[in-house]
Amino acid sequence: MTRDYYRPVTSLESELEVKNSRFIACLAPASNDQQVSDFLKKVQLRWPKANHYCTASIVGSPYDDRVLTCSDDGEPSGTAGRPMLMVLQNRPIGEITAVVVRYFGGVKLGTGGLQRAYSQAVSDALENLQTELRVYRETFWVRYPYADQGAIEALWSKFGVKVITSDFGAEVEQRLALIPAQALDLQSKLDAATQGRVKLLEEHGARLK
Repeated sequence: MTRDYYRPVTSLESELEVKNSRFIACLAPASNDQQVSDFLKKVQLRWPKANHYCTASIVGSPYDDRVLTCSDDGEPSGTAGRPMLMVLQNRPIGEITAVVVRYFGGVKLGTGGLQRAYSQAVSDALENLQTELRVYRETFWVRYPYADQGAIEALWSKFGVKVITSDFGAEVEQRLALIPAQALDLQSKLDAATQGRVKLLEEHGARLK
């Protein structure tokens, strides 16, 4: 199963009206809790005196339960934040915060009606949100002699390898981010370029099989 996901590159607002209640969905990039908090305050200033400011945030990958948060902000439990969060996860989209502002219109919507309204507000906003694909990468380690540096850097460029850290001691040691599906092919090319001297190590130290 792929672990790629989308992330927003801009902020966006859209509005949904249900039985005279206004549901204003506000979306923004967020990769940490401080950005989530700052955006909520910004929305509250922009849309004052609302009845509810319900939230759903994913400050990393939508597949990582540790970075998911949501709030019903006074709506019946499970009718706002959780439905909003499920829409984000199903997209799938991460590094995002969503606030749905509700101005009550005088007609109660019931549990099901609230769930549908909050879900629809976020879903409609996502349709027009500008996003980019974040390709999932795993971390690898490699060590090689300086004599192989030119050939290896050419392979990094060819495979789109991201170098996270480099240590230039007796040999070059690097920590890499690599698309997992490319690892075995890259190792084959490394074997050919270095006569088998250079091996990719998975983050826990195991060699590729």
